Amino acid sequence: MKAPVAGSPPIVGHSIQFNYDALSLIQKLQESKGDVFELNILNEDVLLFLTPSATKQIFLDPDDNFSSKHGWEFSIGPTFENGLMLRDFDDHKYHRSLLQNSFRRDALEKYLHIIQPRINSWIEEVKQKKEFYLYKSIKQLMFNVAVELFFDEVDDSKLNYLNQLFINSIKPATTIVRNPYPLTRMKKGLKAREELLEYFQDKSSSIDLSKETLFSDLVKTNKEEAGLTNFEIAEHMIFLLLAAHDTTTSTLTSSIHFLARDIDYQNKVKLESSNLSKIDISDLKNGIIGEALFNEAIRKYPPVPFSPRLVVNDTELEGYEIPKDTYIAAGPLVLHNDKRYWDDPINFNPARFEDSNVTHEAYFPFAGGAHTCLGKFFASYLFKNVIYKLVDNFEQITTDEDLKINPAPIPNPRKDVKIQVL
Repeated sequence: MKAPVAGSPPIVGHSIQFNYDALSLIQKLQESKGDVFELNILNEDVLLFLTPSATKQIFLDPDDNFSSKHGWEFSIGPTFENGLMLRDFDDHKYHRSLLQNSFRRDALEKYLHIIQPRINSWIEEVKQKKEFYLYKSIKQLMFNVAVELFFDEVDDSKLNYLNQLFINSIKPATTIVRNPYPLTRMKKGLKAREELLEYFQDKSSSIDLSKETLFSDLVKTNKEEAGLTNFEIAEHMIFLLLAAHDTTTSTLTSSIHFLARDIDYQNKVKLESSNLSKIDISDLKNGIIGEALFNEAIRKYPPVPFSPRLVVNDTELEGYEIPKDTYIAAGPLVLHNDKRYWDDPINFNPARFEDSNVTHEAYFPFAGGAHTCLGKFFASYLFKNVIYKLVDNFEQITTDEDLKINPAPIPNPRKDVKIQVL
């Protein structure tokens, strides 16, 4: 059986519509084509699967038919080459095992302690100003947090420069111009990658190993018999910076806006927070209301809305014959907003996750299988740490502005909104 093809303009395909509003585009195509169809993104034909069963099969990939490395290469590959998500099978397993040590429980607790001064400084700044632009402020906070964990002895005067390098490295992911012509996003992105690689390699050779940052933990692996080289560490650091920075920014942005519009739920979070430590992992795990808020945010706007793969062996999925070298993709964003699987999915409603015993067949916020997000627990702890500190320090957080999120490729607001605090 062959999947239907969604027609599109030549050259640009569906890319422009996808970048503007991926959810609306895919839902519209789904109405006419069904749960499996082919569309064109970044000059590549991609077979999209929009059922929970197919998504699970793609993520679990028991027969090693689906390459994550080659699936992501045509989008983020040029500037995030050899990041963990861009490795496959035994190679991926090997690198993940080396990185896993940096995400053990005691390490995460140390990381939380390290970043508290940055978060406390942000709280004090908000207290003074009484208002802040939500996305801009959270994005800067998350970069400042990343500085403590990912960079080594950074002079604050260099923060804007490093931040711009990181921004430039992300932009090529969605550009239609895939060649590094002068003045293009791809050219700037590749140059930014070179500079970040140089930075992390240089620092890997001189970092103080008594430090307890994520960066120092990774550097320690190259002192072991089967460890990472400085160049491999640099490649992983660039990708981890992406995974830890922009994704947490989007989750906090949508959640804080929700709390600012729903005072009752804000008070529920405040009540829970009053009885919990903000930096003890055991306490943070017990934050059921905070966790429900986190889970709803990544349901509504999953950090990785679509996950592409390249088929490396002729195979079959959901009755469709898929030849080798076909691009396929799972779409958690679409599943998470599908009325067949969720009650009123358009509505942001954390209460749907308050009962931890309830399972959701169409819920894939952190992918799955071998490529399940390595930092998902730290993301939850960091999220609750910031949210709890915010509600603890202010009587009320409010806004009268709507927040409209562009959900892909990484969720971000179409227009920033202003938050007021009392």
